[in-house]
Amino acid sequence: MEFQLNYFVTSDQTTLAYYDVGEGQPIVLLAGYGSNAKSWFNQVEALLAYGGFRVIGLDRRSHGASQQVAYGQHIARHGEDLHNLIELLQLEKPILIGHSQGMSVIYAYMMLHGDQNIRAIMSIDQTPKMINDKTWKYGMYDVTYENFDETIMRDLPKATSTDIDIVIREKLAHYNQQDHTFDYVLTKPLLYNHFFENWLDVLPRITVPILFVGATHSNYWSHQHAEECAKRVKTGHSYVFTNCGHMPHIEAPVEFNKMLLAFVDQYAGAKKL
Repeated sequence: MEFQLNYFVTSDQTTLAYYDVGEGQPIVLLAGYGSNAKSWFNQVEALLAYGGFRVIGLDRRSHGASQQVAYGQHIARHGEDLHNLIELLQLEKPILIGHSQGMSVIYAYMMLHGDQNIRAIMSIDQTPKMINDKTWKYGMYDVTYENFDETIMRDLPKATSTDIDIVIREKLAHYNQQDHTFDYVLTKPLLYNHFFENWLDVLPRITVPILFVGATHSNYWSHQHAEECAKRVKTGHSYVFTNCGHMPHIEAPVEFNKMLLAFVDQYAGAKKL
């Protein structure tokens, strides 16, 4: 599919891109670090075919087709950007779905604005605390405060653990060509901030349904973070993929979309399969 992008200006005068398709229960999709909103194309197609959903994909600042800026390179500002979008579109009780760093943005939004205007949340392979210590052992593999400087100098682990379907791979390449080239230098402060955030205190204050998704072959952290997080939220549940890595929506789209549709249908009351 081809996306028609819209643009808006945030409260700190940054121009962000987003698409807004379909009608019904609003769903907001937030991709991870370095990814764009179009990377959800497989899920957008499934949601539109199912019916009853309005799907909004946001390119976060310095991501995708959004403005590349040196300021606002921290998760809290990205959470406020999400708030600006929700207010602009006057979204009532959206379902928020975040992959990787995109989920940290949702945590930041809840820290700033609570969850009163959220219907449900899906967290896709993102631990709430990236650095391991005596309070949390489900962060990035072997990363501690003591070895962080050494770790951050290395390349990030490969996001996928299985071969991506060639059609999906070609579509992702096509969408990437439409956007700005991602600037890893410009956004390095964002990555640093992402590492040092700790959202564990947000978990027990979540009052809406939330599904924590893990993956047994993730190169970033143990899938057990999903099960542990679900224990800390009264309304929490977990789902673990056994055949893919950090990007289940891309590596295992059939299983992922089946899980996604069951989740959003449960909380939005869309038509049945």
